[in-house]
Amino acid sequence: MTLVADFIRSSVMEGDVPPPATPATHWEWNARYPELGRFLAGWFSQGMPDGLDDHDAAVDDYRTATHPHLVTVLVGELHELLALGLDEPASALALAELGMEVDPPVTCGSGGWLAPVAERLVTK
Repeated sequence: MTLVADFIRSSVMEGDVPPPATPATHWEWNARYPELGRFLAGWFSQGMPDGLDDHDAAVDDYRTATHPHLVTVLVGELHELLALGLDEPASALALAELGMEVDPPVTCGSGGWLAPVAERLVTK
């Protein structure tokens, strides 16, 4: 217990923190990006095509149905995920771990879709 306390004290006093790392488990993905998980699982599940015309409509529906504070949280989580610089297979895995059950638009891959989503949430 003392070792942990010493590590925390050193980290706070010296500003020494571990570098950001890619989550490794389903639990880690959802703990780190909770609002992104709710967004993907809630608006991009297998039922998404039944109720919404396309991906843009789903993003717009989330934005209008969700409190602005949570939309801002989601935009932050999207930017944090993008900052990891994941390649396409890792981006696809991240979205799947977070609950996305439909493919992103055919015009872009998993990673290429996230930045326009963040922009659409801010500008509309």
